[in-house]
Amino acid sequence: MSSSFEDQIKKAKEKEAYLSFEFYHILKNTVSSGLMYEGSRTEFKEVIPELQIGEERADLVVFASKYGRSLEPFLVIETKVRAYDRPGPSMANGVKKALHYATRLNATLAPFFAVHNGWELMVFRNTPPYLVGAYGSIKDENQARNLLVGLGEFSYTNKKELLARLSKHPDQDFLIRRVMPSVAKALAKESSELEALLKSWRESL
Repeated sequence: MSSSFEDQIKKAKEKEAYLSFEFYHILKNTVSSGLMYEGSRTEFKEVIPELQIGEERADLVVFASKYGRSLEPFLVIETKVRAYDRPGPSMANGVKKALHYATRLNATLAPFFAVHNGWELMVFRNTPPYLVGAYGSIKDENQARNLLVGLGEFSYTNKKELLARLSKHPDQDFLIRRVMPSVAKALAKESSELEALLKSWRESL
């Protein structure tokens, strides 16, 4: 009987709902203790799961206020199960969804958007070259702090000193060959932009 439950638990942990809940828990704990990027007085205050956007739902949305103003969406996260057969198209689909939700929120400043699959995290902004960074999975509050405050720093200064503290992507060769081409194709507005994006992304790793 126990081995049967162990199998059930293993399968449950591989599902998107579990990945989303686990990431929510880490992010929520991180912002609950008080978190701010001092440079732009960006205070991270809320993490909302399953945020209703029209008839759709975004998996996770982090809200922040700048200079004491009203809350705005800061980061939209789509959680996906890691795909072994078609990792590129799967990640590209997640990126398109996250961008779609980020755009539909109609924030004063377009939020960052990301895809997390429990193995890797890819973070983007809505202007070329889009990719902010590709990292390993976020496993604890210290990493979540570096992610959020690091994005605040990047937004304000264009520097990635805090983001550089995040764990490296676990397999950069796999990322470059199997994932990036599909993601770039999903974001490129014209075919001529595709190679420029891929070149920029490879150089940023």
